[in-house]
Amino acid sequence: MEYLLAVRQRVLRELTGIKAIQTVLAGKPDLALYGRYLTNVFHYACHSAEVIALAGARCTRSHPEASRYLMHHAEEEMGHELWALDDLAALGIDQATVRAARPVPACAAMIAFEYYTAGRVNPVGLFGWLYVLEAMGDDLGKRVAAGLQGALGGSKRGIKFVAGHGVADHEHTADLTQVISQHITAPQDIADVNHVADVSADLYVRIFHQISANGEA
Repeated sequence: MEYLLAVRQRVLRELTGIKAIQTVLAGKPDLALYGRYLTNVFHYACHSAEVIALAGARCTRSHPEASRYLMHHAEEEMGHELWALDDLAALGIDQATVRAARPVPACAAMIAFEYYTAGRVNPVGLFGWLYVLEAMGDDLGKRVAAGLQGALGGSKRGIKFVAGHGVADHEHTADLTQVISQHITAPQDIADVNHVADVSADLYVRIFHQISANGEA
């Protein structure tokens, strides 16, 4: 877990160094950029439950406890893309526009990398991706939700995805830490989890740089 904790700290440092996130934390978010973020969230959330279940199915014999966690977590993730659609509707962005939009390159690459990890190589490596995203939800979710809520007139409409994960991801991160520490112990498995965490961290930070650059363009 020491390596994953270092990745977590690095991602948090890099994200909070991005101007777009700094403005949200200061209570002055760019709502157009927030809409672009939610659009990308929608696209990767559409795949989350499926890719997690795929990884769980592939490690039922080799890592039964990890598989049980993944199957349960896949069920929890079902429908979360609809939270993003609800939030986008509150911003005045209709479903047809969101569904027709393309994710930024880093988001598309992250989706593809998830499927590659879950379906082609070592499926327990997916815990690296899960840990990075859940940890960021835990570290920043509540703070980002508070910054957005003020800009949206104090309403909770428009922040369902961020606020919901800010609460749930604290427990999820603790659960992931326990499963990884207790049930992913072989050196190659640990190396694979760490590698996936590294790649996922890089792509996740790139998503924010790319949605920011799209706005400037």
